[in-house]
Amino acid sequence: MLTTNSKWPELTDVEFAILPVGSIEQHGWHLPLSTDSLIANGLATKLAGKFNKSYLLPLFPFTSSFEHSGFPGSVSLKVSTIAAVIEDILDSLEFSNIKKCVIVNGHQGNHFLRNVVQELNRFGPRVLLTPSKSAWDIAYQEAGISTTISKDMHAGEGETSLIMHLNPETINPSGVKDVDSPSRPLFEVLGMKRYTDTGAIGFPSRATEEKGVALLNILVKECEKVIMEFVENE
Repeated sequence: MLTTNSKWPELTDVEFAILPVGSIEQHGWHLPLSTDSLIANGLATKLAGKFNKSYLLPLFPFTSSFEHSGFPGSVSLKVSTIAAVIEDILDSLEFSNIKKCVIVNGHQGNHFLRNVVQELNRFGPRVLLTPSKSAWDIAYQEAGISTTISKDMHAGEGETSLIMHLNPETINPSGVKDVDSPSRPLFEVLGMKRYTDTGAIGFPSRATEEKGVALLNILVKECEKVIMEFVENE
């Protein structure tokens, strides 16, 4: 793989770029604000290592996290801003004859990215958004996560397990508290504060590093298959 530490003459035969997209938002009492960014970067780095002709871009840390408004430290950009930044990045890559890009999304609240990607691909395959909801569902099941991603949607067993593997030094063990909040009918209206006191929704007490290793490896496997098909598709 190539990175921004590479020299420009090395970037003459790149098949696609990889852009990790994270967020800066609260993740309960026990996980860092950078949780989604750490996951996106960790997954993107492992994926880039699978492809010799990939170009790993630096993490884009800001996305849409307005559901976390009211929690200190969370930062959001408007959807229109994010879409414009992504399009600018793609245009810049095309000047280097890099015509395809894989977005590795670490913030599952970025639902709008699916529509952005559809629009960008209207004239042909240009952008792939990973991991898919299906990839996450498979990873949760095969890694032995005790519940669904819907019930464990934020700073729960899955994300805590991943951070235990990727950046364990960022965890505050004394802040771990399970929050069972499966019904969230006004989530888009009232945000996280309506449904959780800690900022987490899920079961972080069930997390283990072994589950985090399994989650990451399964996500890599699922994403790698789709990326290969994307790269081969003209």
